[in-house]
Amino acid sequence: MDLETVRVDGLGPVRHLVLNRPKVHNAVNAQLVADLHQACLALESDPSVRVVIVRGEGPSFCSGADLKVPRPTKTQAMLASKNGARMYDALLNLNAVTIAACHGYLIGGGAVLPAACDFRIGAASTKLTLNEVSIGSNLTWHSLPALINLVGSQRAKEMLLLGRTYDCGQLAAMGYFTETVPHQEDLLPACERLAAEVVRQPPVPTTVTKASINAQSLALARAIQHMDHVAVGFMNFSENSRTAQSTYFSGEGRSWVQE
Repeated sequence: MDLETVRVDGLGPVRHLVLNRPKVHNAVNAQLVADLHQACLALESDPSVRVVIVRGEGPSFCSGADLKVPRPTKTQAMLASKNGARMYDALLNLNAVTIAACHGYLIGGGAVLPAACDFRIGAASTKLTLNEVSIGSNLTWHSLPALINLVGSQRAKEMLLLGRTYDCGQLAAMGYFTETVPHQEDLLPACERLAAEVVRQPPVPTTVTKASINAQSLALARAIQHMDHVAVGFMNFSENSRTAQSTYFSGEGRSWVQE
């Protein structure tokens, strides 16, 4: 499969879905979203695929939105949100069991992509930040229910409303990670061992059980996410949003206007 920002490695029952923009820490742009979606559809169409290991090439798993992308119009922002949601749903609902191999930065979208996976293994280098609210936006891709299901509503509020950064140990303590490894070189062997355990299980019961658990735990997910696209289209163009974005990295004081 020839994709610009993503590649699929491996043959047989275990494949690697690799984010492949290492020079920018696999920052998310429209092409990456489209390529991830296409790769998921291709993997879903191959019944021989039992496990998909999702990982990032280079120093990080994924550093979130590509800040070099020009500011979108409202219509473009809403379309991007819808495209992201389709991609996220495709990853979340793969028949194959998914394992996220996490290292380096997991920021914004890079923090919720692993939440769409069935298992997450983290290296000690992991630093996770959900900064959407801090830069004046909302979490999109219909990913909020998956995050809440993973860490609970209290932690989700803390992570999103405060925009804190968490290390590997903190993430393990809150239940974000299935397993952690002390060294970067241990990450992929740990994922491969877990994948081998999955492959030993009978295929149909594994697939059906995963789908049933997702259906139960995310039963109301779509019902509460209908405003995602509208919110991102308009929220990002408010005066407060512009202030949030311009001061996020500077650390200067913030003054909000009534909207």
